[in-house]
Amino acid sequence: MNRRTFNQLALSGSMAALLPEFLLADKRPISVQLYSVRDDMQKDLVGTLNAVGKMGYKLVEGAGYNQGKFYGKSPKEFKMILSDAGLSMPSGHFGYGSANYDPKTRTINDAYKMAINDAAEIGHKYVIAPYMIDEDRKGDNLKQYIEGLNVAGELCKKAGVKFGYHNHAFEFEKEGNRLIYDMILQDTDPNLVILEMDLYWTELGKANTIELLKKNKGRVHLVHVKDMAKTEKRETVEVGDGSINFQEIFKYTPAAGVKYYVVELEHYVTTPMQGIEKAYQGLKKLKFK
Repeated sequence: MNRRTFNQLALSGSMAALLPEFLLADKRPISVQLYSVRDDMQKDLVGTLNAVGKMGYKLVEGAGYNQGKFYGKSPKEFKMILSDAGLSMPSGHFGYGSANYDPKTRTINDAYKMAINDAAEIGHKYVIAPYMIDEDRKGDNLKQYIEGLNVAGELCKKAGVKFGYHNHAFEFEKEGNRLIYDMILQDTDPNLVILEMDLYWTELGKANTIELLKKNKGRVHLVHVKDMAKTEKRETVEVGDGSINFQEIFKYTPAAGVKYYVVELEHYVTTPMQGIEKAYQGLKKLKFK
C-alpha cells in the first residue's frame, strides 16, 4: 500500500477494515473480579465502581453477597449503581460448601436458594462456587459437596442462570486414587455444572491447562486471568508481567466455550486499583475473542 492510498483510507474511515479486530474499539468480554479491589469497595463503593468503569471495564464479577445484599445493597439498588457506572455483572461468586446440601433430602438449604434467586434478580448469567474449604476435600464431605453441585445446578437452571465451579490448585491433588478436579468433572452433569477455570491456579497446580481446555470443550464458560510472578513465591501479578503464556492458551479458549475473561489479582506490586488497570491494559494487548 502506498502513502497516497493509506491517506485516502485513513481520511475515509476505511482503515478500520484493515486493522485486526483486537486493535479496534475493544468489545471483547473482559471482566474484573471485584475481590481484587475488596478494600476499596468497602471504603467507597460508588467511587470504586465508577473508577473501574473509567478504566475501560464494562463487566465485573461480584464477590460481596451476604444474606440478600450485594455489597450491603439490595439487588435493585446495586444493579442501579452498576448501571450508573456503565457496568454490568454477568457472574458472581457465592460461597458454597457441603453444609449447604442435605444428602438425605437431596435439597439445598434456604440461604443458598435465596442467593440463587437474588443472582437471577440482579441479572447474573452465572452463579459460581468459588472455593472448597479444607473440611470438604476428603471422604464423605467431598462426596456430599460434589453431589450438591448437581442439585445447585438444577436450581440455577430453574432460575434461568448457570451454576459453575471455580478451581484453585488443590483440586489437582488426589483424594484416594482420583484427582479432586477429575471427581468434580466426572461426577457432575456438564449440563448443570460449568467451569470457571482459573488459569493461574491450573498452572500453579502443575495441570496441563491447554489439555484441560481441550478435554472440556463447551464446558469452560469463564476463565480467571492473572499472571504468575517469575519469583520463588510465584505470586499473582498483572497480565503480561509474569510467566504464563496466555497467548498460547487463548488459542484454545473459544472451542472450550469461554465467554468471559475475568481479570483478578491477589497480590499487589502497586495498589489494587492500579493493578487491575494495568492488568486490563495487558490483557487488551492479547489476541482472543
